[in-house]
Amino acid sequence: MTGSGQASIAIAKRYFTAVNESRLDDLAAAFAEDAMLSFPMLPPVAGRKAIQEFYAGVLVFYPERRDDITRWFVSEGGGDVAAEISFVGKTSTGKTVEFDAVDVFTIRNGVIQKLIIYYDSAKVLQMLGELPK
Repeated sequence: MTGSGQASIAIAKRYFTAVNESRLDDLAAAFAEDAMLSFPMLPPVAGRKAIQEFYAGVLVFYPERRDDITRWFVSEGGGDVAAEISFVGKTSTGKTVEFDAVDVFTIRNGVIQKLIIYYDSAKVLQMLGELPK
């Protein structure tokens, strides 16, 4: 793995640590000022401040949560990395949610420029009681 690949993984790990530890300021600092976040079933979130506000809502919805990284993928140049994760959480209404996801990071100049999150949204909606099983 290249040095830039290791550096990109370190930045992505900072993001996961900030999410898992509910540190919104650290989470926001991991993103570029003009960063883009794509989350399933929602319009893209643009800009560091909007991303921080989005995650504030996520952390309230999932007061108990943990993203555990199970595998890393690194692009040839090392600036793009993907993390395969296992998510386990409990909603503010007490529903347990567990799913696998893939987070794809574009890292530029030491910060996250773009983050695209992929998971089976229908499965999650079923766990939340929003879709029939």
